Amino acid sequence: MMLSGLLALLMSLVLIFMRRSYPRHLRQGLGLLTCAPLLWCASTVLFGLRGHLPDLISVVLANEVLMGGVLAYHVGNQYFFTGQARWKGWTLTVLGCLPVMAWFTWVSPSYDVRLMLFTSVMGALFLTQMRFMLRQPTSFSQTVVVLVLGLQSAILGARLISVLLGHAGEGLMEPGLMQLAYLSGNAVSILMLTVGSVLCATERLRIEFEHLASHDTLTQALTRRAVLQRAEEELARLRRHGDPVSLMMLDLDHFKAINDQFGHQQGDAVLIEFTARTRRMLRQTDLLGRYGGEEFLVLLPGTDAATALGVAERVRQAQPAPPALGCTVSIGVATAVEAGESIDALLARADKALYQAKNDGRHCVRQG
Repeated sequence: MMLSGLLALLMSLVLIFMRRSYPRHLRQGLGLLTCAPLLWCASTVLFGLRGHLPDLISVVLANEVLMGGVLAYHVGNQYFFTGQARWKGWTLTVLGCLPVMAWFTWVSPSYDVRLMLFTSVMGALFLTQMRFMLRQPTSFSQTVVVLVLGLQSAILGARLISVLLGHAGEGLMEPGLMQLAYLSGNAVSILMLTVGSVLCATERLRIEFEHLASHDTLTQALTRRAVLQRAEEELARLRRHGDPVSLMMLDLDHFKAINDQFGHQQGDAVLIEFTARTRRMLRQTDLLGRYGGEEFLVLLPGTDAATALGVAERVRQAQPAPPALGCTVSIGVATAVEAGESIDALLARADKALYQAKNDGRHCVRQG
């Protein structure tokens, strides 16, 4: 028991140092995930001092601290994966166990009642956490956590059944197979759950870096490199299966005037609003990328020329016209139907069509 507490302490130190180098929006979740093994460590110390400290501390408080650690782990994962958490109901449940535990420890001592309460609440917490993790994108770290949560839930279930069958024993420290299985499972779970937290944090950081590498930080559109790479993939699909692919090149009209008159912050706001309006006009399979400055690319997989012109017209009409603070847009469209066409040739045709739209008075669509 003390060894599992020491392992929890060491793993919490790892998470503390990891948290310092993580983005701000991930630190709240990591902070709670760091608190969880610290609380587990404190609970093992209190359990280990049973007989040397009053039962209200070594029994009631120890159980509360252990449940609090599991709650911190659950809420921390919610914040870490989704940025929000539901914690009030479980917090009230854990706090509500305190007077019940105290009653059946001090006023009307009953190990069986305490054990049923503890295993029921802990089992429900583990199963709730397991259900939450199963809803997250599948990964190795998530699989590790789910397996450990499932193992611990099974052990707690067996422990609850032993109480109902009258084989719970006289106390936590009584020698026996069930107590040995519970303490061993608890030690392994503490270690593996904290290892799972480290793996999840490392994997999340990798995903964050990949996102930064492929997305424009201002508009969250794909970077030029990323959208051109996807265009190459679609052209390869055209060569294999004959599926057409269309490309739209968009340029905001008179964008420089907005920067000069209202400042670059307002110009940034216009770019953000433009990408938001444009996304609403696209399908989930379509890709929006920032080509440079106020120029954007839209990749339309499996789209012929007629359909691409319809999409471009919807995008054009979605933009606010002056005197609203925004920009109209000129669009050039090109469609690849021949297997031998390169990405450079497709871009050149879309660019030529864009300049034709500019020369024809702007805020229009032309096909190359």
